[in-house]
Amino acid sequence: MKHKLSHFLVLLISVVSSFSFSVHAVSAKGKSNKPVTIYLTRHGETTANVMHLAQGWSDFTLTENGIKGAEYLGKGLKGIKFSAAYSGDLSRQEKTAKGALKYSGNKKVQLKVDPRLRECNYGSYEGRPDIAKNVPEIAEYLGYTSLEDFQAKTGKMLQNKMQDGYYGLDQQNKLSTNLPAQYRAESSETVEKRMTEVLTMIAKKQQKKGGNVLVVSSGMSINLFLSTQNYPEYQGTGMANDAVTKLVYEDGKFKLAGEIGSLKYFDAGKAASK
Repeated sequence: MKHKLSHFLVLLISVVSSFSFSVHAVSAKGKSNKPVTIYLTRHGETTANVMHLAQGWSDFTLTENGIKGAEYLGKGLKGIKFSAAYSGDLSRQEKTAKGALKYSGNKKVQLKVDPRLRECNYGSYEGRPDIAKNVPEIAEYLGYTSLEDFQAKTGKMLQNKMQDGYYGLDQQNKLSTNLPAQYRAESSETVEKRMTEVLTMIAKKQQKKGGNVLVVSSGMSINLFLSTQNYPEYQGTGMANDAVTKLVYEDGKFKLAGEIGSLKYFDAGKAASK
């Protein structure tokens, strides 16, 4: 009887140990994903920027300062090894990304292009003076008494409201253009959704290896994405050319890892170039 009991206890311990090992293995497997650090970057200066025009999906090119800015950005990022790089399909985004990769010592990293990283689409309002015409018209359309009233009452959601203003005005064809429907202005929700989708895709794709990823997009589309993340630091402030927002994707969330729209890499690269 004692022999049978001892044999049973040995068998039971063996089963429990095996189960414990299996649970530990599954748990370890579940935690195999590694943190991904995304350097979410606005493109460099463009011809539209210096003319104060709304550019959106329109493909204005980098100025000489913009080309130089990509060099400064890259030199400021030197020492950071990128495992992958992405940009929107607008030339200002691609050229900024390629310059940053080249001058940071990551020129062997192949740039992947995804149109979901484009700037917001302003539809019929692209190419028009932004502050002089577009923003005042949007403020009036949305029922604000002045540009100052618009800014004061919308706060950090100003850019989201602006995008919805572009969308509403263009849906009503206020400028009487013949622009096809698929090129009309997007709603803020559409931009937020596509930016969240593409950034999540990039992060999940990189999780098994972990590491750093350069992502070049545009100022307003970056801000609309950030507005969905509930960061206390987010104020909806306009994004400077070549500004970087560092995010760490872990446990299914984008965690802010530094200043929003930081120019520290650009400034460091510019200083190193003197």
